[in-house]
Amino acid sequence: MREDLVVCDPITGENHHMSIPSKFKGVFISGAVLCAAGDQGHVHGGCHSSPIKVVLVSTTKDTRALACVYSSETGVWDNLISTSTPCQLFVGHFSGTLIGKALYWPLFTPEKGILEFNLEELSLAVIEGPPLTNNFDMGNIWIIQAGDGVLGLAVLSYPFFQIWQREVNFHGVAAWVLQKTIEIHSILGLPPQIGRGARAKKTIVGYFEDADVVFILVGDSLYMVQLKSMQCKRLCETNISVCYYPLTSFYVLGTSIGSNGENDA
Repeated sequence: MREDLVVCDPITGENHHMSIPSKFKGVFISGAVLCAAGDQGHVHGGCHSSPIKVVLVSTTKDTRALACVYSSETGVWDNLISTSTPCQLFVGHFSGTLIGKALYWPLFTPEKGILEFNLEELSLAVIEGPPLTNNFDMGNIWIIQAGDGVLGLAVLSYPFFQIWQREVNFHGVAAWVLQKTIEIHSILGLPPQIGRGARAKKTIVGYFEDADVVFILVGDSLYMVQLKSMQCKRLCETNISVCYYPLTSFYVLGTSIGSNGENDA
């Protein structure tokens, strides 16, 4: 297991090196990297060379979720934070999904709850998941930002694709609402029999919140699905079922591509 972390910026080539807290050594971990710039008028998306925060989460031996935050401005980790009740975090290939002022991770079975890390209060909590009726492989669910910027869940139970949304009423009572149920082969343009085999790959392999899209692998084809319009684009053929994340930019203004600077971007 790695005992050090490196956060790399592929645009500037800048690296942040940090030793992880001892409680996170020798265990599976997940995390997220956030821009910590607080300047007035700062627009996230061009955050190169801005200060960062790194959030790590894991599950302890007594199955309590554990979190810790690192600041590049101070160069130190904050105090450890843990849940008050046992839970089993599913780290896998999931990074934290940022929705509002909180990060979210799925627990091992999503109907048992979702882990919420409040970035303002620096608190961990387990919130109730939607009333799913099937036993899902963890690759078939993904935490998303649903309509109006609230917590949501994309669920692939082939041949159906569902979107759940967590709504809170005026009294502060939260409830999960099923927003969409769609036959996935109809939006992917596939015959109904494709993907029905037990061995056929059919899994959600990524989510890009800025564009509100998920990446779905069916058979050996990778698709990108826009969650609002349900428009689909086939990207490529692949037999690799790992987490996919798009790069939306490669060069910043003034960066030289050619060795003599003649191809400045």
